[in-house]
Order: sequence, then C-alpha cells, then structure tokens
Amino acid sequence: MLNPPPFALLNGLLGCRTDDPRLIELHRIHGLRPPPTFPDRDGWHGMGVIEQGWSFGYQATVRVPGCYPSPRVRGRGPVIGYVTKIYIQEPYPEMVLDGLTITLPEPEARARALDSTVAEYGNVVHVLHRDERSTFEVRYHDDGRFIWYLLTLNERDADDPELLSGTTPDARPIPSWPVLNADEPFPAALQALRAHQDASGLDELDFEMLDRFDPDAVGSWTGNADADQEFRVFGMDGSGGLVAFWLVHEGLPIERQPVVLFESEGSIGPVAKDLCDLLYLLAAGVGPFEAVMYGPPDEDADPHLEIIRIAETELERREGRTPEAILEDAENEYADIRDRVDSLTR
Repeated sequence: MLNPPPFALLNGLLGCRTDDPRLIELHRIHGLRPPPTFPDRDGWHGMGVIEQGWSFGYQATVRVPGCYPSPRVRGRGPVIGYVTKIYIQEPYPEMVLDGLTITLPEPEARARALDSTVAEYGNVVHVLHRDERSTFEVRYHDDGRFIWYLLTLNERDADDPELLSGTTPDARPIPSWPVLNADEPFPAALQALRAHQDASGLDELDFEMLDRFDPDAVGSWTGNADADQEFRVFGMDGSGGLVAFWLVHEGLPIERQPVVLFESEGSIGPVAKDLCDLLYLLAAGVGPFEAVMYGPPDEDADPHLEIIRIAETELERREGRTPEAILEDAENEYADIRDRVDSLTR
C-alpha cells in the first residue's frame, strides 16, 4: 500500500503552480487527476487522498508578489492555479510541524497557541505557527474532537502597493478597428442563417439572430462606449445575453474571428473559434448560452441539417466537428476574453 507523503514534502509544495512537475508527479503517484486549471481568476478547487488524510486547496489567484495575477496556459487558455492550503485530517499517520500528530489534545493545542478564535459552528481554531510565508493552525469541534490541521499560504491585502505594481494580466495585442458602419453587412453565412430563421425558425435553440449588427450593445454592457469598436453583436439568447464576434485577428475577415457571449447576468466566455464552428455548434443543438454556462451536452441531439448545409455551402465542411472539440478549442485560445472585458468595464 502506498504511504502518504511526508508533511515536509506537502509543505514544500505550498505556493507552487499547478504546472509544477513535482506536483504533477505527486498526483500521478497517488492516482489523482492532474492538478486543476481554471476558466478565470476566481476559481477554487480541492483535491487529495481522503483515505490517507491529506488534501490540497487550489486557487486560481493568490495575492503574492511574483504570482499575482495568475498566468494563463500558453497565454490564452485556462488560468494556472496555485497550492494555497494543505489539510491534514484523520487518519494521516505522519508527524506535522514540531513533531505534532493528529492525536494532539485540544488543551495542549490551546496552551501552544499564538492565538485562538471560535469559528463557524462553534469550532475552536488555534494558530500554532506563523511566519512570513504561511500560517499553521489546528481546528477542533466544540467538544474537543480533532477536525484538521490547516497550513495556509499568507496573502497580501488586495490594495497592497507592491502587489498592485505588478498587476499586468496576460494580454494579446488588440488591433485598432474603425467605428461600426451602420450599413456593414452580415457575412453571407449569417445572412443565410437569418433567412433560415425567418423562414423556419431555429427550433428549440436558445439563440436569435438580429437583423443587423448592434452598434452600441457592448458599450452599454461594459459602460465603456469604446468597447463597441472591438465587437460586432449579431445575436442574442433568451435571457438577453449578447452574441458577438471579437475582432482580435488583424487582416482576417469577420467570419474568421472568434464568437463570444456576454451573458445577461455578467458571465463572459468564448463560444467558438470562428463562425463556421459556431454553425456546427448550433447544428448540434447547442446555443451560445449553453456553451458558456454548461459546456458540451450529455447526449447527442438530432442535427440541424439546414444549418450544416449553410456552413458547408457558405464556409467550409468540417467533418466530425463535435461540440466538445469546438468548445475546447474556443476555451484554449480565447479564454482571455474575460480578462479583456474586465479591462474594458467601467
């Protein structure tokens, strides 16, 4: 039977990135999934071997100089995370700091504590060690039963000057685009999709084509009129979310630009890497809202053959293009749409 990792090893991984080879190898040895990445900088994830009594807490963003803000995979895809917490629970057999074990009685912990507090549910928390890097605490139920040891990476205040001086998120260069011309036509494939919508509807798809590009929708969404130059809104979902081209590739026609969603409640995400992929996604019964909020469907729907025909006739044939592949490619290449919109929002 595989032994749990010694506490010194776990402690050494506190603060490391989720693409650190040491962390990846630890996950592999103990049969865990690879360390997580995150779609945005607000993510948190827990993972470990509960049967051995140890686990990590991962965060997408940590307020530590040199780590903040979290970088993205390949500068475009999901956000790299960090190990920010280490939990030690029963039946972990190893010693932790200063030779302590999970059999430490609560009165002894209280006597050793730098400070003590009563947390939620009446749990008693004793801080046993604190230095510049981390804080080590032990938690008990109100009746003295051990809950866990917790080693936490110390983070700076959100307004820390040193932290803020280095806060330059990954950014792709954005071409300068002219203001939308009111007569700017839809590309031929969108015109054909609009004609199909008018003639037959789009069945149960949560997507509706506009009759022209909306010139100020993104400016209203972000509170920044300058944002409208960077997007071309051509559709909506049932809740009022905006579906738009994000004009990030200089020299490419609009149908080769990525498609993104501005969800009505504030979520943002990439939908498809270009118009052809969007049509294949719609043909599979997946609208932009479902793509961003729920991901690929669990079951295959009957294909919308007319939308496939539009894609093949007006753009190109993409044999076997699945919703999973479309959404994965969009997320890997254009997840930084969230950072870009954050920088534009006022």
